[in-house]
Amino acid sequence: MEFIIIDDSVFDQFTQEKLLLKSGLTESVRTFSLAQEAIEYLRGQGTDMPETVILLDLQMPGLNGFEFTEHYGRLPDYIKERIRLFMISSTVDVSDIERAEANPHIIELLPKPLEIALLKALLREH
Repeated sequence: MEFIIIDDSVFDQFTQEKLLLKSGLTESVRTFSLAQEAIEYLRGQGTDMPETVILLDLQMPGLNGFEFTEHYGRLPDYIKERIRLFMISSTVDVSDIERAEANPHIIELLPKPLEIALLKALLREH
């Protein structure tokens, strides 16, 4: 299983990547500082794309997390079928939380800092 972290914070990318690698969940973490770069990467994937988990930050310059999901929704089904998408944020804004919960592409809004035990439990469920 591959992980993709989409977050404009280099610190958050670094800490999440280290947590994921130490957890044993993956040996492969790809990071993107810009959501648009991640969309372009996903568009270039073929039918042999590995099972992938995306950890998507909510607040970013350029495309924010919600705008990313709009582009994500237009990706071919053979790509989306291989992806489990989680939003990750420290937001306490109720409207952001409700919007994330209502988004059909987002499995769950995870709190920052990333909690590996919670992520493992959600991956078993989904």
